[in-house]
Amino acid sequence: MIRRVRTSKFVDHLVQNCYPYSRQAGVRFAHVFRAADRQAELIANTSMEKPDGSKYILLTEGRATVLYENENQVFYNPVQQFNRDLSTCAIRAWSEEYTEQKTTAKRNQRKKRKLRNDKHKISAKENLKTREELGAGEEVASTDTMEEVPLPDPKTDEVNTEASENVTPAAQGERKKAPFITILEALSATGLRAIRYGLEIPLIKTVLANDFSPAAVKAIERNVSYNDGAPGVVVAFHGDANAVMYSHKTKPFHVIDLDPYGTAAPFLDAAVQAVCEGGLLLITCTDLSILAGTGYPEKCFTNYGGMTCRTEFSHESALRLVLSSIASAAARYGKAIEPLLSLSIDFYVRVFVRVRNSPIQGKLLASKTMLTYTCSGCGSTSSQPLGRVSINEDGSQKHSFAQGPPVSSHCEHCGFVHHLGGPMWAGPLHDKGFIDRIQKITETLDPEIYKTIPRIKGMLTLAKEELDDPFYFTAAHVSSTMRCSCPPMTTMTSALLNAGYKVSPTHAVPGAIKTNANWGIIWDILREWIKANPVKESNIKEHSPTKKLLERREPNFAVDFTMHPEANPPSRRIKIARYPLNPPNWGPKARAKGDKPFNNHKIQGSGSEPVPDAPNNWENGDENEEVDTKKQKTS
Repeated sequence: MIRRVRTSKFVDHLVQNCYPYSRQAGVRFAHVFRAADRQAELIANTSMEKPDGSKYILLTEGRATVLYENENQVFYNPVQQFNRDLSTCAIRAWSEEYTEQKTTAKRNQRKKRKLRNDKHKISAKENLKTREELGAGEEVASTDTMEEVPLPDPKTDEVNTEASENVTPAAQGERKKAPFITILEALSATGLRAIRYGLEIPLIKTVLANDFSPAAVKAIERNVSYNDGAPGVVVAFHGDANAVMYSHKTKPFHVIDLDPYGTAAPFLDAAVQAVCEGGLLLITCTDLSILAGTGYPEKCFTNYGGMTCRTEFSHESALRLVLSSIASAAARYGKAIEPLLSLSIDFYVRVFVRVRNSPIQGKLLASKTMLTYTCSGCGSTSSQPLGRVSINEDGSQKHSFAQGPPVSSHCEHCGFVHHLGGPMWAGPLHDKGFIDRIQKITETLDPEIYKTIPRIKGMLTLAKEELDDPFYFTAAHVSSTMRCSCPPMTTMTSALLNAGYKVSPTHAVPGAIKTNANWGIIWDILREWIKANPVKESNIKEHSPTKKLLERREPNFAVDFTMHPEANPPSRRIKIARYPLNPPNWGPKARAKGDKPFNNHKIQGSGSEPVPDAPNNWENGDENEEVDTKKQKTS
């Protein structure tokens, strides 16, 4: 049975609050929502039996199986299984952390209520003692009786007793959290990802699989009916992704997954409003030719509000541009983001972001946003935060303008001009604790079902090792700039570690180095390397950056190339699949060419009248609800 989402209340609010000059546009926009209601009811009146799998082409991934009518209809990229496996693990890790935070918050609330009630009891005792001293003790109840009567909870009107003290451990084990997590896959296509979420993640109440293509909605219905356990959990819905998310501002989802073909920029504003406090956003952008390329800077700024960097760390700058765009959209509504995991994978970027309702944290966005100056000659970089935050003596924050720029008009190392990139996210890309949770979950998974576990472990290990300092470089690139032989990676990292700086690899590019050392230190290390590995003077052109860099042959500090114990990162010592080779034809597939969407204005029920609104029952869930498993089994 396909259930529906009611949007009529939102529509009424939309039309009533339109200004006179925009009322006509508001009414037109409202027709989309009402048509979605009518079509959802039309779908709800029809139920599908389980299809005969022998009549279709079957594709199984994880615990889900999807059906295709013919080979030409198959839109399935096996390389994306890594994306879906990782997303499943990430949502499980988030749900564990979310549940723990809610449980801790409830425990703290109970403690506060108990302290407040204890104060009331103490106050009652003092009043009783005073009255006894005044000679009215015979008319007042004893204090022992007053202590035995527990006070009611002001929120639930229930007696505030410690239930755990009166319940046996066996009875406590029979109680567990009821399914409460609601997930929206706004661009669902075949519904494979939504079905996997519904079957593989605990505590899932509803997964709304939405798509704007009627053919895709039919495929989702068929696939949901075929997978045992999916009906009743996975809900197919036909509608515009933004319209669905805007209609859930007052009843937000716990998790929203956006995996479009191309950019996710048109959906970010609606997504940050439709996710709950502490909820999770999973966002994919596949337009790396714009995010990480140099051919479309104007398009990059149009989509993400920033310019990419024309350098070798463009894949990290792509991640930071996407995060900055999400953070800017959230800050408009008094929200702030916490990047939990940000990855550059194959031909796309994937970010996992927690959203908080925190205007105070949102005000820190300027200090977490930066411009980047990149030298057009040697590739040296410098970052300029857009804001500055100082802490007063009383602990309050003072926001002020940043001072800059950090560089002059020409590079101090080679004399070439700078290119400007950003604004982009300047904060950390990952949460190490969140990565630990995912790694623990991967240890419990069946490798026959989750076939990309080795790659997940390798990429998570690399992400956990990464420094929070922005950007990376490769020894091959800097040695090419100096026209010298390339030093081994361990030699380069040893020199940096021996000088007292931190180094780490990056998940984005094999052989790249992240460090908190400035570019003057890096060029000094190469100057020392050139002493033992001289360059050919004939390779140095007169007006090249190399000429300027080698005008000073002596470094400013004593460079030590002695092998450092930590020159090889732990991920390299334990022999994991850090940068596996991509299989043949691993790139993105062509855009789906489904049939045209329904004409929403002509959707009607079995009779001549349009289908009426139905109650919004599917989304009634509460993460605070508990259920007794013994009652479930007998009901």
